[in-house]
Amino acid sequence: MWTRRRLLATGGAAALAGAAGTALSGSAAPSGPPDLTFVSMPDFLNADVADLSGLPTWDGGMNSHNQWWQLAIDSCLRAVGTHEPDAVFVAGDQVQGRWNIDSDDRRIFGPVSQMSDPDSLARCRSAITAAGSVYYAYYKRLFAERGLRLFPALGDHEILDDRSGRLNRRWPSSGVHKGRPDNRYHLVDHAKSVWADHFTRTSEGRPVHRRRPRGGQHEFTAYAESFGSVLTLITVDVFRRTGSGVRLGVFGDQLRWLEKQIRKAKRKGHVVVVQGHIPVLGPYRVFASGNLHVPEGEKSGFWRVMKRAGADFYLCGEVHDATVVQKGSRQPVQLSHGCTYRFGFAYVVGKVWDNGRVVLEYYEMPQVSQSEELGIWASDEAKLAPNRISYTDPVLRGRLEWHNGVVLTRTEKLGVYDPRNDPYAYEKPPTNPLARG
Repeated sequence: MWTRRRLLATGGAAALAGAAGTALSGSAAPSGPPDLTFVSMPDFLNADVADLSGLPTWDGGMNSHNQWWQLAIDSCLRAVGTHEPDAVFVAGDQVQGRWNIDSDDRRIFGPVSQMSDPDSLARCRSAITAAGSVYYAYYKRLFAERGLRLFPALGDHEILDDRSGRLNRRWPSSGVHKGRPDNRYHLVDHAKSVWADHFTRTSEGRPVHRRRPRGGQHEFTAYAESFGSVLTLITVDVFRRTGSGVRLGVFGDQLRWLEKQIRKAKRKGHVVVVQGHIPVLGPYRVFASGNLHVPEGEKSGFWRVMKRAGADFYLCGEVHDATVVQKGSRQPVQLSHGCTYRFGFAYVVGKVWDNGRVVLEYYEMPQVSQSEELGIWASDEAKLAPNRISYTDPVLRGRLEWHNGVVLTRTEKLGVYDPRNDPYAYEKPPTNPLARG
């Protein structure tokens, strides 16, 4: 299972309950129930999950769904539902998404090629559309059937997943990666459009969100929503396609729109949460990740705008572990978090009061078994997932209390991170040889 080194080994639940916290400014308990509750769970599911057996192209091979994964997903979303959230934020990587690849030549979504000629790109666009109609539709149902209001952001897996290389060259415009054909760069805009068709545009093509940057490549991948009189969520697209690749961060028209939305929300007295896929500030914990991040860090225009305009929190994923970073009092608090679902599940519960008080609670659901056998299909054979996984009950692993820009208390995994001495980092769970089949 995912565990925290040394701590669980020396006391289990009792150690968790007694772990020391950090009081930075004194604490006063909020009175009465919160005015808003949200859950943030980036990188869920980070896998292609849906039943393919009803497709006309179904060939009887490995499926992307089975009863074990469904039971695991049910248990995790049931835990989320117990908090009765008003909204659920997912900062990217909802799917595996390598839909321009077909390692086994099964052609479930049609024939594909990694070449960049017009015919190859047309075939890949068709396959991306077909895959999105299956995997995104299943994903939306998971939340809708449980009455959970979903507010997602675009991640790298929604644009065919990153590869190794320099940060702003992970989608090479040359059409070649390490000597092999790679057409992902030429498919980014279409992949974004397919994602938008399922999450930010209605079936008639109308925008779901009124507040969005108008025109440009981010019109349907960035949006703002307010919740009552207490919180505004601003979701940004941190992947800008340029003439030479995909640049990481927020720029140009989207950046100007972001600043306007932050200032407008602050004038109303709202807590402002910005949601994007990748972290800006370091250091942070990282587990089983390509470690995408904004290369310029706190010097980036993105961070400078959030700081100048008064954003309160930046929630991000990608790194599959949890870390809180705040560079100074009344500056934005970055919380990088999330999970690689095949190895574990984690989420944050945010409670917001109309007096400007926020409490964040970080929960982990340890994995209790994982089969050696692979059994969840992905179009790239390198990304097949275990046939069986299962989780135990959620455990509170950290808590942060904040009021009007000041962090009052922070404990355990939401406490101060020291990379030289970290008892909280995730470890990859061992496979369970008894859980085969």
